[in-house]
Parts: sequence; C-alpha cells; structure tokens
Amino acid sequence: MAHLLLGCAFSKVVLHAVLSRVGALCCMPRPSESLVVWLSNGARRLQRNVKAAQTLVNLSLWRIWKRRNACVFEGASLVVARLVEDIFVEADLWRAAGARQLDHPPPPSFSAP
Repeated sequence: MAHLLLGCAFSKVVLHAVLSRVGALCCMPRPSESLVVWLSNGARRLQRNVKAAQTLVNLSLWRIWKRRNACVFEGASLVVARLVEDIFVEADLWRAAGARQLDHPPPPSFSAP
C-alpha cells in the first residue's frame, strides 16, 4: 500500500500536482517518511489550514487508490490531469456536503491557476 500511495511515480506526480495547485508543496512526503508518519505529520508543515490540507491529502490518496483499482479490474488508464481534476471536483462535492474544513483551503485556493 505504501508503494501504491507514495512510492510509485504516478502517485508522486498526482500528489505534487494537487498540493502545488493549492500552494502546499511543503506537505509532500519526504523520502525518508513512512506512509503513517507522513499522514500524521505532513500537513502540519503547513502550519495553517492543517485540516484542509489533511482532508485534501486523504481525498487524493482515496482517489489514487480507486483509480488504481479501476485500472486493474476495469482496464481504465492512468491520466494524471484527469485524476487531479476529479480530485478537485470531489473536493467541491465534499464541501457542499458539509466538509467545513475545506471552506478554508491552503493558500492560494482550490481553483485552477
């Protein structure tokens, strides 16, 4: 699981794209961090809007996991730009459903640059 979510190139590119889009690259996993340590501490590097960053990271990992399953079981393809867009669309849905921590995203915002 750690390899699929942190170690593989696809996951790294997706996480980089998501976190850079919200100005939170400092939350990227460090090479020496395990998945558990990164999930516990990664968003705290931001020092503000930590809950928003943690929620966005969790959503991103969930969507990466689901996309990998779709590739294995349904023959879907891996397209970084499509997955990143899907993550932000789902973040908007989560916000509409009451995920209040996403009302205060990491800077600059969840919108495209």
